[in-house]
Amino acid sequence: MSMSRFAYDASYSVSKVHRSRINKGPQVTPRLEELFRIVGQQGALSFYHVQRWFARLSPEPERLKMPGELSVERTRKILRPWLVEELFCYRVIFARQKAWLWLSQKGLKYTGLNMRYYEPSPASLPHLQAVNEVRLLLADRRPGDTWCSERELRVELNATTSGTRRHLPDAELVTDKGIIAIETELTIKSEKRLHEILLDLASNDRYYTIWYFCSDQVHQALAKEIQKLPPKAMTMFRLYDLQGRERGS
Repeated sequence: MSMSRFAYDASYSVSKVHRSRINKGPQVTPRLEELFRIVGQQGALSFYHVQRWFARLSPEPERLKMPGELSVERTRKILRPWLVEELFCYRVIFARQKAWLWLSQKGLKYTGLNMRYYEPSPASLPHLQAVNEVRLLLADRRPGDTWCSERELRVELNATTSGTRRHLPDAELVTDKGIIAIETELTIKSEKRLHEILLDLASNDRYYTIWYFCSDQVHQALAKEIQKLPPKAMTMFRLYDLQGRERGS
């Protein structure tokens, strides 16, 4: 073998080894990239909601074993390398319930999201679960609209040094008609506090309507307080149950 041929083979061998090291590790797909973004925006997702987002973002939804839901095995397989890389935190918080997933400090840096690290507390999970359910519901019903989470709104608010600090809804839905304030309520606030929030939302020129998703018990308290608002403010509110069925106010 000539020296030139040997040099070429050695160069090829080193290059091949180098490429294999570069490509070592999990690869980002559009579906995973979107999930990173959603988890960061929402703060955390239950494993069940991760299954549903993966199904919704699937490039081949017709091949799903269960419509609208990726299997547990497939979901775990997709997440496993990213858990090994410590980009996600994954923990069972309540006994006999599915685990929750959120971005680690490393995951936030990796995705480039301008948000603080967030670790869900047990007390916050029922409300967060409900908000996540509402986001999925609206993503199915209104795929052309854009969801902006409370965490994103807070980043935007903190970047603003002037202006009045107003109540932040659980999310905003940006539509071709304007912005809808989204609230999800599971527990009844005091009449005074609820009245203050309703007035603040109704007087905010940013919103053309406000949608509340709430339990049966909260619906009664909300409807009562809405009736105390000025006539123009009353017309801005639409009430829904937690399954997205509209209810009268």
